[in-house]
Amino acid sequence: MPLALSIFAYGVGFGLVAAQAGFGVGRAVATSAAIYSGSAQLAAINLLQSGEATLWALFATILVINARYLLFGATLQPWLWSAGPVRAYGSLLLLGDANWLMTMRAIRAGEEDRAYLAGTGTPIAFGWLSGTALGAAAVSVLPEPQALGFDLMLPCFAAGMVTMMVKTRTDLLPVVVGAVAALVIFHLLGPAPAIIGAGLGGALAAALVHKDTP
Repeated sequence: MPLALSIFAYGVGFGLVAAQAGFGVGRAVATSAAIYSGSAQLAAINLLQSGEATLWALFATILVINARYLLFGATLQPWLWSAGPVRAYGSLLLLGDANWLMTMRAIRAGEEDRAYLAGTGTPIAFGWLSGTALGAAAVSVLPEPQALGFDLMLPCFAAGMVTMMVKTRTDLLPVVVGAVAALVIFHLLGPAPAIIGAGLGGALAAALVHKDTP
């Protein structure tokens, strides 16, 4: 429940930002349901507001940021697939950063209930979508997102994920490569290429570092 409440607040922040970018309530909620990734959605909104939002730039940005879900799904496959394809794919529709991490920890602790992923994902999804709807609907009465600190939510969330996922010095290398790539490319080419370059650079570094890991 505390996690769902924090995701709800995150959703309110996205709804506010989306409404300020010209999205109606329906469009904002549809975006949250279809992309289902706060980081990718906020990056897309930033691109739209920067004036560099070509269709290909938006597509590439969302694809690169959400590519991590391919890895998330692969790590869950041996455990989740025994539930059958229908339940497995249905559960993966609710896959997010937070409940992936929760599920992986539960698996290591011996969790055998394959409904765990969907069970943790359902309140998170509800919080995200309802928060988006509230933020977009109440944009005229709520304070600016910056006044509520919502502009810091994405970097804080990303930093928290990095802290939980980095266990060794080797794990830190992709983070450093991605950060350096983002800074350099941002100053040379702007925000859209920086997001794509950071994702590709970090992914390549991770692949090289963990190439011998089964």
